[in-house]
Amino acid sequence: MRKLFALLALLFITSGSYAQDSIRKHSLGASLDIYTAHLWRGSKNGTLLSIQPAIEYSYGNFSAGAWAAYSIDGSYTELDIYAAYTWKHFTITLYDYFCPPNPVKKFEFFEFEQGQTKHTFDLNIEYSQPDKHPFELLVATMVYGDDLNPESGKNYLSTYIEPGIRFTPFNTDIKLMAGFTPVRSYYAEKSAFVNTGISASRNIRIYRKISIPITLKAMYNPYADAFYFAAGLNF
Repeated sequence: MRKLFALLALLFITSGSYAQDSIRKHSLGASLDIYTAHLWRGSKNGTLLSIQPAIEYSYGNFSAGAWAAYSIDGSYTELDIYAAYTWKHFTITLYDYFCPPNPVKKFEFFEFEQGQTKHTFDLNIEYSQPDKHPFELLVATMVYGDDLNPESGKNYLSTYIEPGIRFTPFNTDIKLMAGFTPVRSYYAEKSAFVNTGISASRNIRIYRKISIPITLKAMYNPYADAFYFAAGLNF
């Protein structure tokens, strides 16, 4: 009988530990960024301050979430959802970008018909191995939605490739990147570099143990000959 009780106790403790470990694998997080402008792959979206809330759920190697951007003057609105899976040093993410016309008069979030939808599905593959080297690589292809070729009415399958280098001197996270499109696409009328630049993030102490995360971004689009700058607070 004692052996039976000991076995049951062991099973209870083991199952309890497993349940706790399983619960710990689940996480839910939220963030809020405020930028002077919303910069993305060589373009500037909106004309005034951009409010960018986000929420993400993760379990093991899987994560999913939602992200939004809203310019306070109503000049730009975006709502994205995504799902991602990480395997070793690679992350595969499917984004659904929803960018309605501004000012928003009708929020057609559930309109998915080709030629009318303002959704764009973007499949991303990212590689990074920060413990070995600073090199990173992003390859992204729009697989459906609002990246239509006006001549054929079909999707461009717009592809964006961005090699980058990330390093952290003086407790500052710095990234250098040079993004390009290999063919005519949503990004440019021909093969071209569309997004070169630098971003820097750091916690700035304002009072004793109180600090604020700040990010600065400088971007130059060689194809459009346009330079953009943005500063943001990250919470």
